[in-house]
Amino acid sequence: MHSPHFFKVYCRLGLPHAPIHSSKLNIGVEDAPEFILTKQFLSQFPKAEVSYYRFSNPEEVDEKDYWSVLRNNLEGCKLKINEKLKNGQVQIVIGGDNSVTFSSLLAVLSRFNPSKVGYIQFDSHGEANSFGGSISKNFHGMYMRPFLEVFDIEEIERLVPVKIPAENFLSMGNLDLDPDEIDLYQRLNIRNFNQTNIGQAGEFIKQFLQRFAHIHINFDIDVFDKSITPATGTPTQKGLFPEDIVPLLEIIKKHPSWSLDLVEVNPKMVGSKKTIKLAQKILQFMLKFA
Repeated sequence: MHSPHFFKVYCRLGLPHAPIHSSKLNIGVEDAPEFILTKQFLSQFPKAEVSYYRFSNPEEVDEKDYWSVLRNNLEGCKLKINEKLKNGQVQIVIGGDNSVTFSSLLAVLSRFNPSKVGYIQFDSHGEANSFGGSISKNFHGMYMRPFLEVFDIEEIERLVPVKIPAENFLSMGNLDLDPDEIDLYQRLNIRNFNQTNIGQAGEFIKQFLQRFAHIHINFDIDVFDKSITPATGTPTQKGLFPEDIVPLLEIIKKHPSWSLDLVEVNPKMVGSKKTIKLAQKILQFMLKFA
């Protein structure tokens, strides 16, 4: 049995502007690690270790320095993960906004051959805009693009010299894609399972897992319908439900080597109690036999 190593990553740096479809800054998302990884929750995992990384506050960053500050934070978080993670531990990163996934995935790719890493994204958004194509100009909606092709901000592009083959990328969720992401998904033929075909995902995932030495899972809480996870920056009108997702997680967690991010819970929003509770249940389920 492997022990989890939880990384509390306090981050809103990827959200200097209001999320798309919102007029308010997503203040509070950076505090999610404290509300999810409570002492009571962690008591279930007596052998677990907990490490910390705090991103810069976006309000304290001069606009002209933003990309260099973001680059330094992303790389610093990656280094912290690889410095603290021990052999046999399961890497579990709790954000914060989805930008933390960039660092988490970067840490994984520095330990494994990128061609042998499978990436499974549970999300209601693509998170794969270019900067030029982004509507909100928030990096949390761009973080995946540099891993798939050349990114149009050089400071970030330099952090990911080796890309993930598009066939290593698997998307789960009723996606609300921006035009730039639609183009990317079509050009790279990225596979997505949504409400219309989620019943076929299990068999596909079993075959998918066999191809890789390691699986990285990104879990954005907004993959769920907003009726059950309202406390997130971009609640989803037509999201998935646990009965759609849990059977897939049951398959994925049997892979011998995996890591996971859980992001975008905002404990300061209405409905935070049930959103946090569901986030904790996802972690409990994934780690039950880890």
